[in-house]
Amino acid sequence: MENAREVIKIVTDNVKQKSSSKKDEVTVMKALMNDTEYSTKIYGTLNGVETYYPSRELRKIVANAVSSITKIPIKEATELADKYEFTKTDAQGMVNLSKEFTYTYLKTGRKLPLGGRIDSDIQLAWKNISAREARVPSNNSKVLIPEHGGIKSINKTPDWIISDENGKVIGTTYDNKCD
Repeated sequence: MENAREVIKIVTDNVKQKSSSKKDEVTVMKALMNDTEYSTKIYGTLNGVETYYPSRELRKIVANAVSSITKIPIKEATELADKYEFTKTDAQGMVNLSKEFTYTYLKTGRKLPLGGRIDSDIQLAWKNISAREARVPSNNSKVLIPEHGGIKSINKTPDWIISDENGKVIGTTYDNKCD
């Protein structure tokens, strides 16, 4: 089984420029789907802070589907789902689904909170960008940029951050309240 933190570190260490990589998207997704021990803390929830295990959540979905389709008991379906190793094809499908969900949901006009993490509280929102003229510096001409859609991010300072006098995060208001 892949260790998601190791995979993420390898991808991070190999980034030479801030460009997209379909291969890295699938690699990270596959690791998140298969590593049942990978977890992240989500801050600012009703309970203050929660631990989230992506692979375990996905396996519950798979077990429910298997149980529903085959009519086998949920316990047996869970045992089957726990043994399954997700493939690159599965990971590519999940990447595609995640992207389509993000795009489609943002088009509704609602904000999409990504969940508070220790050092961030990010939300995404759809933005309509009006048509405008822009100057081309190389030849001093003007071009018309048509109206189009975009995504803006909202990055408020998380309420739970405690920082030192230099602004470095040194803890959270939840430090002694979570596991």
